[in-house]
Amino acid sequence: MGRYSDEQIDEILKELEQLDQTPQSRALPAEQPRPRSWRRELLSLAGAVLPALLVVFVLFGLVFRFVLVDGSSMEPTLSDGDRLIMYCLDDTPESGDVVILSDDTGLGIPLIKRVIAAGGQTLDISPEGRVTVDGEPLYEPYAVEQMKDTGAYDYPLTIPEGQLFVMGDNRNHSTDSRSPEVGLVDERKVLGKAVFRLFPLGRMGPVS
Repeated sequence: MGRYSDEQIDEILKELEQLDQTPQSRALPAEQPRPRSWRRELLSLAGAVLPALLVVFVLFGLVFRFVLVDGSSMEPTLSDGDRLIMYCLDDTPESGDVVILSDDTGLGIPLIKRVIAAGGQTLDISPEGRVTVDGEPLYEPYAVEQMKDTGAYDYPLTIPEGQLFVMGDNRNHSTDSRSPEVGLVDERKVLGKAVFRLFPLGRMGPVS
């Protein structure tokens, strides 16, 4: 192995001293994320909320609507002032459905009634107020009083296709298909079916 001369050793020592005196580099701090502006936050929130609002608008504009009960003809099932949700796409009303009728029913106001018989069914109402559809007694837990007025029709009555026979649950205080003012109702006058009561809160639940 070769030997270094004194001059070479002195040069090496000087270089080492210079390295010791060189300031060590400092690590640069990590770049902090820039705060998002309120405009960007607002746009982000709008992008998340607007689609949901659009869905709600479509549902409650085309599929569901809010309905206010006016009057006592559907007692005890529905009371004056009840707030309901109406399903608008049910175009095949059946016996037992609670439906909302347009104001073109003879009385000039929207009506909420129960479908008793639909097109093709045969309805019979006895002088004592007992209701029979297609020969079967109608189970009516919602009707709490014996019917006193059977109406202007001769029974049994076969309902023409596309027509409905409707009555209020409060039979003795309801103007409905028994009256010549209303009579049989065209299915096309049905705006929708009452499906849910929103208010009062103590009675919230499905309409049946």
